[in-house]
Amino acid sequence: MKTFLTLGLIICLNLGMTSCSSSQTFHSNKATSEKIMSTLNNTSWVLKRLDVENRDFKPTKEQKELVLSFTDNYYGSSDGCNGQGGDFTIEDNKVTFGIGMSTMRYCGEEMKHLIYSVPFLKTKTITIKGKQLQLIDESGKVIATYIKKEA
Repeated sequence: MKTFLTLGLIICLNLGMTSCSSSQTFHSNKATSEKIMSTLNNTSWVLKRLDVENRDFKPTKEQKELVLSFTDNYYGSSDGCNGQGGDFTIEDNKVTFGIGMSTMRYCGEEMKHLIYSVPFLKTKTITIKGKQLQLIDESGKVIATYIKKEA
């Protein structure tokens, strides 16, 4: 009897872990606006690639990661020199990054290799596949790719 209980517990735990780790895939054109907002709310994403410039993010001693964060209806990010943020809305399954705050620090030639300027305002849709977030422009080209940051 003890063997059956132990085996049953192991099976239940495995099923639970499998269901929690299954990847969630949706495109903002196919998901509801509420689903997209709830998926992004209170999450952070680390830049992996600036696809629009065909450039992978390369961590340095000064800059280990660049994070895109979503909190309530707002987003915040950095390009490696200046921070930016604003409101984030989804209407009729179209993603809009609003113009909000931005720092205006001088970023000279010596910082050029650290700057990854993501054109958020050109984003029209997003794709989330497992732990990967992609920002997509109106022609369907990927602007940037992020990986979900674990808490």
